[in-house]
Amino acid sequence: MNSESVLSARDISFRWKEDQPLLEDISLDVARGQTLAILGPNGAGKTTLLSILSGRLSPRAGSVNLDSRPLISYSARERSRLIAFLPQLEKLAFNYRVLDFVLMGRTPCMEVLALPGKEDEEAALKALSLFGLDSFSMRNIGELSGGEFQLVRIARCLAQGASILILDEPASMLDPAHSRRIADALASLVESGKTLIYTTHDIGLVLFFRGSAVIISGGIVGWKGPVEDLHDPKLLAHTYGISFSNKEIPSVF
Repeated sequence: MNSESVLSARDISFRWKEDQPLLEDISLDVARGQTLAILGPNGAGKTTLLSILSGRLSPRAGSVNLDSRPLISYSARERSRLIAFLPQLEKLAFNYRVLDFVLMGRTPCMEVLALPGKEDEEAALKALSLFGLDSFSMRNIGELSGGEFQLVRIARCLAQGASILILDEPASMLDPAHSRRIADALASLVESGKTLIYTTHDIGLVLFFRGSAVIISGGIVGWKGPVEDLHDPKLLAHTYGISFSNKEIPSVF
C-alpha cells in the first residue's frame, strides 16, 4: 500500500450472488487531498465500487484500507465521521424542512439521541451558504426542483464535516449554472485539504477538477492517469464506443 494513501483498495472483486463478476481485481490508491474521478459506461460497476470504498458494501474478495487500517474494522459511526457519501438516487419518506435535512449530516458529530445544537446548525447553514442556498433553509424538500434537491443533498454531505467526500454523480440533473456552482464549491473544499472521489459522465467537470482519473470498463481498470490525458479522443472512443473529437468534449467550466 502507498504510505501516503488515505484510502486504498487491493484486488477488489464483486458479483451479485451467482452473476458474472461486476468488478475484478480493482486496485487503487487515493492520497489525502487528491481528487479522483471514476469514469466508465453505464453498468461498468462505478456505483458498486463507490459503495465498497465507502464501506456500505463488502467486496467478495480483496480489501479496503482507510488511514492504513482495514475499513471493515471501523464502526458505521466511525466511518461516517471520516467519509461522507452521496448516493446516486435517494427517495424520502417525509417532506423534511431543508435545514432539518442538512442537519442529518451532523448525526456522526452528535452524542447518541442528542438534539442538534448551535454548532450543528451553524455547520448546516454554512454548507447551504456555500451553494448559495441561504434562503432555502425554511423551505420543504417537496418544494424543490430535482437540481435544487441535489444541491441540498451535497450540502448535507458537507455539513457532516468528513475529510473524504465520495460522491456518486454529483452533477446529475443540474443545469450548467448549478453544475458550475457545485464545481466551484467542491474545488474550494479540495483546496482546503478535502479528499474527493466521484463518478460522472461529464468529461468537462473532470477536466475542471483536474487530479487523477480511473476508467472502469468490463469490470476492470482499463486506464488510469492524470485527467489531462482525457483530452485524447481515442481514449474516450475506446471507453464509450463512439467517436470523439476534442471539440466534442462538452464543458461549462
